[in-house]
Order: sequence, then structure tokens, then C-alpha cells
Amino acid sequence: MLPSSEKVLRNLVDALSGFFDNSTLVTDFGRGLNDLYFPKEYAAEIRGCATAMGLDYGWLTLVNLGYEISDACTSIIAQTPEGNILHARNMDFWDGIWLTDHLKNLTMTIDYQKGGKTQYYATTFAGYVGVLSGMKPNGFSISIDTRFYSQGISQFFYEIIAAITEKNATLVSFLSRDVLARETNFESAIENLSNDLLIADVYYIVGGVSADQGAVISRNRTGASDVWRLDDPSRWYEVQTNYDHWKQPPWFDDRVKPANNGMNNIGPSNITMDGMFHVLSIKPVLNLQSTFSMLACPATGYYESLMRNCPYPCSE
Repeated sequence: MLPSSEKVLRNLVDALSGFFDNSTLVTDFGRGLNDLYFPKEYAAEIRGCATAMGLDYGWLTLVNLGYEISDACTSIIAQTPEGNILHARNMDFWDGIWLTDHLKNLTMTIDYQKGGKTQYYATTFAGYVGVLSGMKPNGFSISIDTRFYSQGISQFFYEIIAAITEKNATLVSFLSRDVLARETNFESAIENLSNDLLIADVYYIVGGVSADQGAVISRNRTGASDVWRLDDPSRWYEVQTNYDHWKQPPWFDDRVKPANNGMNNIGPSNITMDGMFHVLSIKPVLNLQSTFSMLACPATGYYESLMRNCPYPCSE
């Protein structure tokens, strides 16, 4: 791990520690999750990263729960006239600008290889072992958007307890990495992401390699509430933020309307990856909490991530 990443992550952990009166208790909770609940491979990766960075692995385990706690993202899938599926997303975190600034300096793209050959790509943060944005070349792409809890943070802690006791539930980002590692095509990815038991509600946005292979999976802990598929030409793109697509987003956080307007202005006959990036750059789709953008096309193998800064004046 690069020294700069070690320093940034240590500063982040120190900052997070200030939110708790009993940091030892919180650290012990994280160790317990790692030792008793996390899959052995991922638990070992977290412990290894913690050792390299000089951090307590209990704290780093809790950092790996960060996505389940709070974020706000925008994902878009679209179909080109040639039938290729384009996938774009902004990764946002709602815990404040201070966290966003830390995470920007921890962002990296990883090339997961086996036998010297790329298996899949992922954009993640130093010390974070799950996958929030990734692509399997000539297979499929995945991004994750949080599905906000109606009962807030208290419901989140219930989910953590449920995961510990049920043991066969998984973190949303662990499942996406598992699927990228073991599945080979869009439909098998949809099947697994729709049905495996999770600790939290979430949206999985998935793109494939052929026409109409794009979908938003609205997940609860036990299964899919809805699978919203592309259906060109009537529905050549889909925009997903953090609210069910069949409901109106709240007025104070409506990123869907400006994203829809941007996509409609481009049109199905002119959509390109540059056009997708342009839509990701429309405020408030791009906002103060935007950390990075991911752009992917599984059919061509194109995958790119870029750190984002929202020029002043920007929206919260």
C-alpha cells in the first residue's frame, strides 16, 4: 500500500473515531464481525490491509461497512443504436464533504487477475475489499446504489444484527464481488444479485453485452422487489438514484429529473460514453459529495474511473 494511502486512511479512521465515546467497544465490535461473520477470504484481506497500514483491523472492518451506513449515488444504463450497453455512475457519500475529500485520495481501480489474465475490474477505496463499481470484460458491469431505509440508522443496526445471527447473509458489496468473480454472463449475474440473502436493502444496476441487457434490481434483504429491464426503443435508458423508480423522489434530492432531461436531450441515436459522462456532470447529479465517476461498456471492454470535483457554486 502506498504511504500516502496509509496516511489518508489513518486520518479517516482517526476522524471517524471522534464520533464514538467508547472507541474500544466499537473496535471490539468490528473485530467480532471480522472473526465470526465475514467470509474468510475477505476477513483475511482486511486484516492484511490493516497490518500494512498500521491500523486495528476492527476499525478497518467497520470502514468496510461504510457503504451500508450512508451514501447517495446515481447510476445510468443506456443502449446505443448498435445495441451496446453503456453503464455510468457517480459515487456520492452523504456523510459530509470531509469524508468525500478523504475518499477521493483513497480511490483506486483494481485489475483482478488469475493466471496473468484479467478476470474483472473494480473501482474501490484503499482498504475496502468489496466492489461497488466493477466490470467483467465481455460479460457484465455492476454498480450499487443505496436503497434508503424508511426507518433510518436504527433499521441499519437491526440489519447488522440479523446478518450476524443468520450468518448466510452477505454485505451488498461482497455479493457483487462474488458475482464478478464467479459468473460469466448478464443473466446469471441478474439471477444471483436478485436472490442471494443480503444484510441491507440496495439497488444493483447491471449492464450486459447485448441489446436490452440492462436492468435495475431493487433489492430487499431476502430477494428482489422489482427487476426493471431495458426495453428498447420504448425504454432505451434507465436512471437510478436512491429511491424506488416507481415513486417520485423527494423534492430536496431529485437527481432523476435532471439526469432524465440530459439523456433525453442527447437522444437514443446519439448516445455515447462522452454523452453519459456529460449527464453525470449535470448538477445536482454531480454534487459536493461526488467522489468518482465510473464509465463501462462490457461489450468493448472499456472501463474508466475519474475522480470528481464539483465547481463552485455546487449543490449539496
